[in-house]
Amino acid sequence: MSTFPHNSKRRGFTLVELLVVIAIIATLLGLLLPAVQSAREAARRTGCSFNINSLAKAVLLYESTRRRLPAATDRNATTGVAGSDAASTARTGYSWIFHILPYMEEGNLYNNVSANTSKFQSGPFSVATPTGGAYAGQNGTGAHAASVVISPLICPSFGGGTTVNGDAHGPANFSTAVGTAAYVAIPTAGGKPALTNYKAMAGTHIDTAASPQMPATGASAGGIQLPPEGTLNTSEWLTSRPGVPIASISDGNSKTVIIAESREQGFSSWIDGTTCWVVAYSPTVATASPSNPQVPFLVGGNWRQTNAAAGALITASALSIQPSDTVKYLPVANFPSNRLATNGMAWGPSSQHQGGITMHAFGDTHVAQITQDVDANVYLSICSRGGGEANTLQE
Repeated sequence: MSTFPHNSKRRGFTLVELLVVIAIIATLLGLLLPAVQSAREAARRTGCSFNINSLAKAVLLYESTRRRLPAATDRNATTGVAGSDAASTARTGYSWIFHILPYMEEGNLYNNVSANTSKFQSGPFSVATPTGGAYAGQNGTGAHAASVVISPLICPSFGGGTTVNGDAHGPANFSTAVGTAAYVAIPTAGGKPALTNYKAMAGTHIDTAASPQMPATGASAGGIQLPPEGTLNTSEWLTSRPGVPIASISDGNSKTVIIAESREQGFSSWIDGTTCWVVAYSPTVATASPSNPQVPFLVGGNWRQTNAAAGALITASALSIQPSDTVKYLPVANFPSNRLATNGMAWGPSSQHQGGITMHAFGDTHVAQITQDVDANVYLSICSRGGGEANTLQE
């Protein structure tokens, strides 16, 4: 019997081969991860677009029933204090979002608040009167309405959580950052106020000639305007004011922005009409010099730095879309301090989408992704409702 010699040794990977394989895998992962992240962000942008489109549709459903657009805040536009349920003339009003709740499948929340506030005679941050304040549950049971998180109001790309958080603006203490008694009291009545990433476009700029300053009215006002003011007194707070008729959007619904996205975290309660709006022109620029306010002027269909045809055109640096995080959108030094407490609003139209994209919904409900390098003339034009400008957004 003969035997055949054989080699029982098995050859394995050398160190060099193993390193090459690892390098190839790392390279493939490096190529794949950005594509995965881009795909995820694209999905988040789609979700955000759906959210703001749904809000615009709810606004139009409201208008078809009430024959007017909802007001950005339904009362006390010039004196309401963010988050306040104190004196009648200082109490914040209900936001435009609150009034469209029945048209976005949140009718029960709207009706419960109505029942518990004697048809809104108590404000959105009331916690004790008449039967428990603005609660989502009947007879004071359940969470406070202000603390109810409504998912379609949160952008999928937003990383700031679902509740109002003043810490992101610098101060370490939540109650100090928000700065109003009502915002502090809400946690004991059902959690922090829930936020929204979508705000009404109330106009092109702040009217620095008014006292206190508010969004400009007339041709420069936006799609969802703040209500006109009269003499404010205790009884007048009880009268909810409507917004403007849709016919006032003479530039055309498809050319007028009514809702803009915002990454504001501090003054961002969805129920609070006092701060549930933005304007197109930077309030910081507009009030840089009280003695010489730098507001935009509409001259011959173009937005200029002076009220003359020879004036220089407005530049993108004066817009409020995606400002620097170090510059407040509504600084208390240039805006009534009693309305924004001690810290001011940090962001206007803005987002956390890649590429600096900010979602905007128009009056015909279509959504545009606008970046901060948008032409200033175009941006101011689409944020006014009756200027008759020839400038349009190229989409």
